[in-house]
Amino acid sequence: MKLTHILKAIALTVILASCQPSAQEDDSSEIAKEHNDLVITDRDNVKDADFIVDAVAANLSEINLAKLALTKSTDSEVKKIAGMLEEDHTKVLSSLKGYAATKGYSTPTTETPAATEVRNNLAEKDGKDFNKKWCEKMQDNHNRSIRSFESRMNKTEDVALKDLLARTLPDLKNHLAMLKKHEDSSK
Repeated sequence: MKLTHILKAIALTVILASCQPSAQEDDSSEIAKEHNDLVITDRDNVKDADFIVDAVAANLSEINLAKLALTKSTDSEVKKIAGMLEEDHTKVLSSLKGYAATKGYSTPTTETPAATEVRNNLAEKDGKDFNKKWCEKMQDNHNRSIRSFESRMNKTEDVALKDLLARTLPDLKNHLAMLKKHEDSSK
């Protein structure tokens, strides 16, 4: 084994051992990015891996927010949208993780601490206030995801990643349109 590989393995072991996060500090996205930075040598691949880490974390958050709306919302249309989002984002998550596995990229296992905080704040809302804030947050998230997916599609040289992004973007745009339509109809 080359000395650089041994040194990378030792560094990774030290990082993972010292990064045994507490429940409050658990940011598996940062751990995945650090691991990818250690094992991926091509800078373009690191950028693709960072995108995948962020996209996986975002999808985990979308799924958790959808589940929250399914249990908390009083609006049948919000529940319908949430059910579709949970199903679609679970499929996207599977595609992203499958792609990452073929490339040897590490991915997060949980949403980011910031996303958990947003979800917890939303969980404190009730009735129409919950529905309104949930729809606003989901629109923000989808706008951010669409921009991120389009940007990565324009920058990556990886044909498989471009294909995954091209297949996913129409659904993200459809989700955003549905959320906007619901928001407009509930005014």
